[in-house]
Amino acid sequence: MSRNDGGPQPGATMLPHLAWRVEAMIAGIAERRPPATGAIAQALRKVPRHWFVPSLGLVLDDDGGASPIDRDIDPHAWWDAVYSDRPIATPLAAGGTSYTCVNPSPSAVVDVLELLDLRPGHRVLEVGTGSGWVTALLCRLAGESGRVTSVEEDAGAAEAARRNLVAAGVRPYLVTGDCARGCPERGPYDRMLVPSAAPGPWTAQAAPGAVIVGGSGQAVRLVVTRAEDEPRRP
Repeated sequence: MSRNDGGPQPGATMLPHLAWRVEAMIAGIAERRPPATGAIAQALRKVPRHWFVPSLGLVLDDDGGASPIDRDIDPHAWWDAVYSDRPIATPLAAGGTSYTCVNPSPSAVVDVLELLDLRPGHRVLEVGTGSGWVTALLCRLAGESGRVTSVEEDAGAAEAARRNLVAAGVRPYLVTGDCARGCPERGPYDRMLVPSAAPGPWTAQAAPGAVIVGGSGQAVRLVVTRAEDEPRRP
């Protein structure tokens, strides 16, 4: 991650062309869903996506295809992809089509953030840190008084995310381990972002009134009415 691009070094100011790209990304979200507004839009401005995208990446399309991008070979195409509404994956090897974590599309991120309805001070569990971009957005929305815990199984992805998050100036509690376990010792959680919306091992870690958002396709929101209850769909 270059620090010559308005990156998160102390005292940095977003360069004009980057600010324009961030605004264009936020405007482009409205082509797939209602516009991002309020605290979520501000979080997207404070945590630019390019901080969390590797120099070598794979842009994923709706049909399961993957197109490589390389910041060194074709920086213009890299920047265009980063601020498009496409998921970007981290390849396992240069030139390969297999990958580890996925940086989700901005519109999908806004979908889950709106469903979470995250407020300052909420205690949050994220299962699957990925690149760390969503983790950083959760930290910004929860505020300094909030506590964000994120669990990642892949050790390489977890270390890359840790570096990204340190550079971005946010300090979630990061766990490298079994995602299915969650992190019960830091619960109960007011908000939970998990891979599956079906009641599972995370349910017991939810506080009464907690919101759980999950699902590999369209995101689903569940609300826990009492600690001992199964979640219900609102």
